[in-house]
Amino acid sequence: MARNSDNLLGLGGQRNTVSRGALRGGKKGGPSGPSAQAQDQKSELLRKLKEKSEKAKEDGDGE
Repeated sequence: MARNSDNLLGLGGQRNTVSRGALRGGKKGGPSGPSAQAQDQKSELLRKLKEKSEKAKEDGDGE
């Protein structure tokens, strides 16, 4: 029986198991999660939103 050249099943070996941390951008053996730059951007955005909220309360808009 000749092997079908279009059938690639079984070629390439077994899959490696990949951890959740590696899937989310972590390096092997290193810390996973958001990068330092992403954390800085998030904290800056939160600071701006808090300032905007405080200013709105002072102005009496309520929002």
